[in-house]
Amino acid sequence: MFRIALRMLTGDTTKFIALIVGLAFSTMLITQQGSVFTGIMRRSAMNIEAIPEADIWIMHPNTKFFDERKAIQNTSLQIVRGVEGVEWAERLFVGSGAVRMPDGGFAGVLIVGAERGAGIGLPTRFEAGNPELILQPDAIYWDNVNMPQYKGVKVDDVLEINDRRARVVALATAPRPFISTPVVFTTYERALEFSPGERKQLTYVLVRAKKGIDPTALARRITAETGLGAKTGSEFFWSTITYYLRNTGIGINFGITVFLGTLVGIAVAGQTFFTFIVENTKYFAAMKAMGLSNWRLMMMVLTQALTVGLLGWGIGVGIAAIFGWNAGDRSTIAFMFTPQLFAASLALSLGTVLLAGAISAHRVLKIEPAIVFR
Repeated sequence: MFRIALRMLTGDTTKFIALIVGLAFSTMLITQQGSVFTGIMRRSAMNIEAIPEADIWIMHPNTKFFDERKAIQNTSLQIVRGVEGVEWAERLFVGSGAVRMPDGGFAGVLIVGAERGAGIGLPTRFEAGNPELILQPDAIYWDNVNMPQYKGVKVDDVLEINDRRARVVALATAPRPFISTPVVFTTYERALEFSPGERKQLTYVLVRAKKGIDPTALARRITAETGLGAKTGSEFFWSTITYYLRNTGIGINFGITVFLGTLVGIAVAGQTFFTFIVENTKYFAAMKAMGLSNWRLMMMVLTQALTVGLLGWGIGVGIAAIFGWNAGDRSTIAFMFTPQLFAASLALSLGTVLLAGAISAHRVLKIEPAIVFR
């Protein structure tokens, strides 16, 4: 009977293709837009994720997300190092400035300064140059974040950052952050020279917990003993994402797109599938007159629905995957296809056709076998 159900499904090629196309379009839209959304949200906290060595981030107690920076006392480093359970603590400077390019143009830059010895916070991947020269006077790593207008900077170029000389010793290829401005990496002391400002200049303290110490418990202990803000890397990552979700229109705009895609898929697939069942009523009536039980008829309808749903979902996910095939962590397109999104798109696709199949099955069960003789 299942073989007959599939032959009925593919018998009308036009309607069969319309079903597949409707579901594929809906799935593609949901998956593609959902993946772009998760990719953008991840990039908003990429600077945190890029430093996996740090279990805990120490900051001003009122800091809510990464790009909201308020400097803390320079003595905070020694205070944090004195807390029981801290294996090591290192300073990290994050600031902004203006750079004069070799061609005379200007650009805003993000300045990251890491401890001279440990280098926690500096990139580990490079496109060109010699990273070991970072300790030389005025040395910096330049990351053009894969933006064409900033690719003109080469190794050994001399730039001007906030009116101070800077020499490019290596081109870094760190993951692209949410704000697409070039990133300058250098030592902590040199970063302070590039970004003269207020009396307090320490942005973050990065902490590693001792083996066997729970980072969450240690973060709470640091806050209690020092009065500073302390969050685990995961907590700081998600608080940054939450801030952008609550205070920007990104979530709402992508949510509307996904909702409309789902609505279109349900409307097209549901209506087309129901029409298919109505037009094949006489065949179901004939099988019922031949003694086929209602249970068997219902299974035939649901088999047709599942077949259409899986095919449409597979094609839609495949198209979305092709779209994001070359979208890496430095691509202009932010694309991140997660297992949760994979499962959600499958559930929505199958839920759509199963709902339409259930409504259609109810109609099939009410068919009078006698209509086949009319």
